[in-house]
Amino acid sequence: MNRSVVLLAILLVSTSAILNAACSSDNASDDDATEPTSAVTVAAEGTLTNAEGWPRVEDMRDKRYCEVLLLRIIEGRLNAEVWNSFGLNECPQPGWEALNPAVIKEEYASTGVLLVLLNGPRYWTMDAIEKNPQGEERQEATFGTLDMFLGATVDLGPPPPNMAPYTERVVARDTVFEYDEGSEVYEIVYADGRTFIMQAYSVQNDTTLTAAGLPALGQRLQLPSGATYRARTLDDTLQVLTPTGDATVIQDELNNTYQLIEN
Repeated sequence: MNRSVVLLAILLVSTSAILNAACSSDNASDDDATEPTSAVTVAAEGTLTNAEGWPRVEDMRDKRYCEVLLLRIIEGRLNAEVWNSFGLNECPQPGWEALNPAVIKEEYASTGVLLVLLNGPRYWTMDAIEKNPQGEERQEATFGTLDMFLGATVDLGPPPPNMAPYTERVVARDTVFEYDEGSEVYEIVYADGRTFIMQAYSVQNDTTLTAAGLPALGQRLQLPSGATYRARTLDDTLQVLTPTGDATVIQDELNNTYQLIEN
């Protein structure tokens, strides 16, 4: 099941900034697709927004979250609903360990769910995120004792999907991941110069992994030929955009997730 989680964990990144207050904000519309800026304001209800009114969440680094994934076959293709705990709770370990995929599958069987996967816990490695809300309606559900929101419904293509680490996948989203000046970042650099920056690390395969272990992580990875892993400290704030509305994402063999820097 872990290899399936490797593929599916990348899906969480498309919606992490939709928090309770953020989703209720009507500062942005479907037509508000301009490139965001770093200017931040505070809406009347206290929600942080950027200059275009996109909801913004700060102080995210090393914050914990987890996901429940509901898989269905729709018109011959594998689809996954990704339910995410971020912003609603910190995925407390007793509640997470109490979740039973078989029980959840039975609960949702009438809706066509064929498989339930538990993904996490995970920790963010960026400092802030901004997301174009595009008029989205927030949906919430409770799994066991954990409240979660519906982050995405993603088409994974015809089954079975390719589970190999470092497989490049395109995730549709309209977000900005921000890494602060002076922050340490972790990157996989390919021989052709393309750079993938870590957005979250996972403790699902290695429960001992912490942020302190990320600088030396490259010693443990079986990277693609010609690729290198590096840790560096930023001289300036880095915003990683999705300029076309699609992000290119990979995962390593420990389920840590990276996004291609296309700025």
